[in-house]
Amino acid sequence: GSPPCTVSSGIKAESGKQWYQRRVRGTMLKNIIGPTVYQLTIMLVILFYGTTIFDLSEANYDSKQPTVHGTILFNSFVWMQVFNEINSRKCHGERNVFKGFFNNYIFVVVILGTAAAQALIVEFGGQAFSCTGLNWWQWLVCLGIGAGELVWGQVVATIPKSVIPNGMRMGTQPFTQEEANQARMLWMRSLKRVQHQIRVANAFKRAGYERHRRLSLLAEEGKYVSRSSLNKAASISEGAGGTTPVVEVKSPDIKIEQTNV
Repeated sequence: GSPPCTVSSGIKAESGKQWYQRRVRGTMLKNIIGPTVYQLTIMLVILFYGTTIFDLSEANYDSKQPTVHGTILFNSFVWMQVFNEINSRKCHGERNVFKGFFNNYIFVVVILGTAAAQALIVEFGGQAFSCTGLNWWQWLVCLGIGAGELVWGQVVATIPKSVIPNGMRMGTQPFTQEEANQARMLWMRSLKRVQHQIRVANAFKRAGYERHRRLSLLAEEGKYVSRSSLNKAASISEGAGGTTPVVEVKSPDIKIEQTNV
């Protein structure tokens, strides 16, 4: 039969670490290596053969001024990242990467904002961004290269995880019960420490608020005289010619007297 399930997590006891190894490790490495191969190949081709492909007179590495070659290189790279973000919405072999695309409006705003900013940088960035304007054909090529990430993503999703060599999978040893208990203990200790610090900060905050509230009540009742008020009254009496003045304060019950010594 199937192995027993743990009560705390509801996951099969044998599947916690093993699932991480089989799926997360294999899928993660596949999703890293796959787009890297595509992007690195495209960038190298444009870098060394872009002048021939796009019929350009000057390469980016031969000029200190913004060139069309360098702008195409930069523009293609950014659009590959934009479309790869869409691919990254589904990272466990799902085919339809656009499913629920408009459910997360923040993601849609980020994609549209990135696209608009990239268009402005390329067309109007100039010397500040080492860019120069592109014509419509060059723009279409850059967008097509970026959209190629969607096609390449389907290819990567087709590749089985078993092609990832076992030697590339880190952390293949399962956690022991002692290691799990130690990690749980460290986590709880850190959590309690944070909670204690929060309680201390709240205590200081409440004490300061209570002191401020009491001083405000005393000031309203006329029973509180600050140290600066006392010093000011003393200086006034000293400058009155050695007499024995009496300085009246707002409170009818408090008087400040000073005599010559």
